[in-house]
Amino acid sequence: MNAETSALIEASGGWRELSAAAEGGRLPQSAGVVIPRVMQETFAEMYGRLVLGDDNLWREGRHPDMISAGDVATPPNIDDCRRLQGELALHPLSARRRLAVVWMAARLSTEASNSLLKITEEPPAHGNILFISEEDNFIPTIKSRIWLVHVELPEEMSKAQPMPRSNEEWARWMDVGRKPSPEILYLEMQAWARDFVQKNDYKKAAEIDFLVRIMEQRRLSVPVIEDLAFALFKEEVPNEQIFGGLW
Repeated sequence: MNAETSALIEASGGWRELSAAAEGGRLPQSAGVVIPRVMQETFAEMYGRLVLGDDNLWREGRHPDMISAGDVATPPNIDDCRRLQGELALHPLSARRRLAVVWMAARLSTEASNSLLKITEEPPAHGNILFISEEDNFIPTIKSRIWLVHVELPEEMSKAQPMPRSNEEWARWMDVGRKPSPEILYLEMQAWARDFVQKNDYKKAAEIDFLVRIMEQRRLSVPVIEDLAFALFKEEVPNEQIFGGLW
């Protein structure tokens, strides 16, 4: 779990709300969070530790009693949702509870959403559900059944920022002494995309967003992300030339 991303989440009002509820024994059985995509896996683990306990069974963000439908890039289909219901009904393997995570929850099909309505309103006594989304557009019947929080970025990180232009600006962004996490780099690159949107350059903004998604899915290291960004945006090396050799 990345310390920089965890610190951003812990500083948010949404996380403080959930933490206070957990301390008071009031953590909801059905919760939802709206949070930037690159922070979602870290949030899921942090929330999982609140629900399941911070024990030594966690491995790479996973716990035997945490189950998922879909993933950070793909919403679950109706079969995934039905399987999730069955797994959540099983008794916990090691913790006192089980946690079901529904990824890309705002992109669920109507059929998949409807299949989760009953279990969202009445989870098993030992079960919790977490709906994760990048956008606050859950269908009303799901939204009315969950405790919804928002994890917002600090103002300085949510603003549009221009992409580095000169060699000096790129050198500062890639400075080895900065030691950012991959998630922080992706958030910075998404700020570049917002700047291009403000300049009505939607093509460039979409290209950055697409590349961030590819890089994130491949779980690249900080140096590789920086080198790729420099090659693509400063040196303007064609995408196919870079990604064709990597994938």
